[in-house]
Amino acid sequence: MAVLVRAVGRALLGRTAPLVRTERSINGGGARWGPVRPGLPVPFSSPLAGLTRAFRIKEPPKRKEVDRWTEKRALFGVYDNVGILGGFQLHPKNLIVGPKWLQGWKGNELQRCIRKKKMVGDRMFVEDYHKLNKRIRYLYRRFNRTGKHR
Repeated sequence: MAVLVRAVGRALLGRTAPLVRTERSINGGGARWGPVRPGLPVPFSSPLAGLTRAFRIKEPPKRKEVDRWTEKRALFGVYDNVGILGGFQLHPKNLIVGPKWLQGWKGNELQRCIRKKKMVGDRMFVEDYHKLNKRIRYLYRRFNRTGKHR
């Protein structure tokens, strides 16, 4: 049956040039069989194209349903107008609730531990201070032995 369909296709299109392997494409699709002359009047997936194996045709991905009213999205930019409405007396970083050594500050765990030790180390219990120093030593070794710069 397939031979008959292929023969009919060749009769309709005229004698086609032999198939050659095309080179690898940039997107890494690999070498595939394709016609020598571009612009065949039938699609590649048709048996009339005379291809030895069918191309896998991918469908576009389905659109994801996104909840536009999650708490994070609903409250995005809530404090942007604090300066305008408050006469620029209050900065949004001052509205952050948490330890003083973390308010309006950003960094990794090692930097956070060092900052905590500098700011409140003299007021910490002996056992907590010892655990903080152990954590700093461990993180210091870990950051110096591994990472992107290695």
